[in-house]
Amino acid sequence: MFRAYAHFSVNHPVIHIVNLLIVMTIFAVSCYQLLANENLLFSAGFLFVTLPIILFAKSSDYKRKYLSTNN
Repeated sequence: MFRAYAHFSVNHPVIHIVNLLIVMTIFAVSCYQLLANENLLFSAGFLFVTLPIILFAKSSDYKRKYLSTNN
C-alpha cells in the first residue's frame, strides 16, 4: 500500500497535496475543538489522522529511497 501511494503521489502531485491539506485541516480543527470545547469526543480526529500520517510517512520514505530521480 505504501508503494502504491508513493507512485500515486509521483504521478498525481496535486491530488497528493489536496490529501495532505485535508488531513492537516482535520488535525487543526480537532485540536481547536478539543481545546475550545474541552470535550474528548473531538480527540477522535487525532485517531483518524494517525493512519494517513503513517501512510504518508512510509510512502515518502519509499519514494525517497526508490523513486528518486537524483541518481
